[in-house]
Amino acid sequence: MDAKIKKVAFLGLFMALLIVATTVFRFPVPNFNLYFNLGEGIIYLVALMFGGPAGAVVGGVGSGLADVLGGYPVWAPITLLIKGTEGFIVGILSKKVKPYLAVMSGATFMILGYATAAGLLYGTGAVPVELAGDFVQVSVGGIIALLLHNRLEKHIIGR
Repeated sequence: MDAKIKKVAFLGLFMALLIVATTVFRFPVPNFNLYFNLGEGIIYLVALMFGGPAGAVVGGVGSGLADVLGGYPVWAPITLLIKGTEGFIVGILSKKVKPYLAVMSGATFMILGYATAAGLLYGTGAVPVELAGDFVQVSVGGIIALLLHNRLEKHIIGR
């Protein structure tokens, strides 16, 4: 199979998996229009395996679609920007530093971006809730991605 076709097919599958991980495995936070989900690991996997542009597209578009489909449309443009940039950061840095440092850098951007957005949308009371939820979300996603990255990359990309 042509390498470009294979890449596009895998990116489509990962985007679908991201939407499922975000909408099905979602845990709403009471009193705020916020939720914790398991999509972060997919963003990190894509970024680590396919690089920054793929991480940006899958992370931003896939997560933004998940917000729309999951009933959180107000977050979709915010998510497109934050998750897209997060995926781009991880993918670009993964070529220069250890994967866990790339993931930590993207995670830091995501946490700060969503804390800022939550504060602007819902007031300062939402910021600690957002920070705590996002810290757990990026930690779980990072662990999943770092554990699976080498194994999946070997089979999917052949490295």
